Amino acid sequence: MSYSPTFLAFVFICSISGIIISFFNNDIAMEPIYDNPIQNNNNLSKIYNDSKEITEGIKEKEEEERNKKIIEEQKKMDEEKERLEEEEKKKREEDKKKKRTEELEQKKEEEEEKKKREELERQKKEEEEKKKKEELERQKKEEEEKKKREELERKKKEEEEKKKMEEEKRIISKNTKEKEGKLRIACAYALDNSYVYPTLVAMTSLAENAGKKTFYDIYVMIGSSFNEENKKVIKSVETKHPEHCEVIFIDMGSKFKGVDTNNKIPTATYYRLELHNLLPNVNRIIWMDGDTAVFEDLTELITLDMKGAYIMGFLDSIPTAIERFGIKEATVLCAGVLLIDLDALRKNKMTEKFNKFINENLGHLNQHDQTVINVVCQGKTAPLPPKYGIWSFEAEKYALKHNERQWPWLRYDVNEFKQAYRHPAILHYVWPKPFWRRQAPIFNNEWWNYARKSGYYDEVYHKSPKWTSNRLLLEKIYERNHYPYYYL
Repeated sequence: MSYSPTFLAFVFICSISGIIISFFNNDIAMEPIYDNPIQNNNNLSKIYNDSKEITEGIKEKEEEERNKKIIEEQKKMDEEKERLEEEEKKKREEDKKKKRTEELEQKKEEEEEKKKREELERQKKEEEEKKKKEELERQKKEEEEKKKREELERKKKEEEEKKKMEEEKRIISKNTKEKEGKLRIACAYALDNSYVYPTLVAMTSLAENAGKKTFYDIYVMIGSSFNEENKKVIKSVETKHPEHCEVIFIDMGSKFKGVDTNNKIPTATYYRLELHNLLPNVNRIIWMDGDTAVFEDLTELITLDMKGAYIMGFLDSIPTAIERFGIKEATVLCAGVLLIDLDALRKNKMTEKFNKFINENLGHLNQHDQTVINVVCQGKTAPLPPKYGIWSFEAEKYALKHNERQWPWLRYDVNEFKQAYRHPAILHYVWPKPFWRRQAPIFNNEWWNYARKSGYYDEVYHKSPKWTSNRLLLEKIYERNHYPYYYL
């Protein structure tokens, strides 16, 4: 520590003053300095020395105090350091303790979390086991239900098979008769003198494709004007195929005279509405128009499950044809090829219903007897498999368009429809017709082969209905729409 000169001078003066005061207090006799100069010098030297000693003592004391202070400060610093170290140590210990506590808590939390996970896993496992058990029980139940369903289906199938067998037996016993071990099937045609030769070809194709055990009773419905020469022509089918068919004429007289017809649709087309009355011992019959050709045996068709329908046929091209009679989204059949349950028509007294509808709607039967069938039997009509009665569409794409026109729930399966177009069982030559000789339809050559087999090829060629000029307008409509029309 350093002191300023002023401070040291002040200390020195105070020291001298103290010495002087001490002399006076100790009754020191001071001689005048002027009387003894040497003595005075000695006294001054002594005073100086004493003052010096005092000053040095003061310095030493200050030094001691300073050292003491330094020591004390050092001690304080050491104590502060120790305190800080102690606090640091304590803090470290607290941190360590806190950390240890946190670790313990974390460990505890982890253990609790682990327990929770284990508990969740246990619960999950229990739930899975429960679900597995429930699934096994469900599967077991489903298997039992499946077995029950299969058993019910098996029983149902057995019942259906039994019913089918009984129905077939009924058909065989009532609708057909054994002739030399062959199954007799009822078929029907209607014609007038203008449609003899196309119908002859149709009947020839039927007889030519009869199975070895099939015999057809062919009922031919004619009017009173039908001549004997034409009867011989039609009867020739039986003459050529006596082992497969018998031709039975039904004279309709003037029945249905006055109903809606035109020069393309003769009265004969209405004759089919009387089949159930005319053939009381026949329960089912296959109806075919004269512009058809058969390419397969029809045993499968006559034994088809009709599922409660009175009449089945190929779907017509105009599904909205009977909407004018208040029937929407109806099943509309083409009447060219039909499977008819005659028993059902008799049981439900359809003759009265047919006649009443015809009388009430004269002038509005736009599709003639086809309109009568579709309106009066609506709800009891159903489509046949397409191979029975598919039309002679100009190309397959037009056939598919015909199917697309149907209501979605009535459309045929596309693959089945294509197969029917390529391999029909009964083909209906709606447009064009082979005997028009204007445009060759599908299976044109096959039709003319049956014409040759009929024995009347020249007559078929020259006397069948020809394409006439009054069809030109309809031809233009067809070419625009690629759409076969019933009226052709």
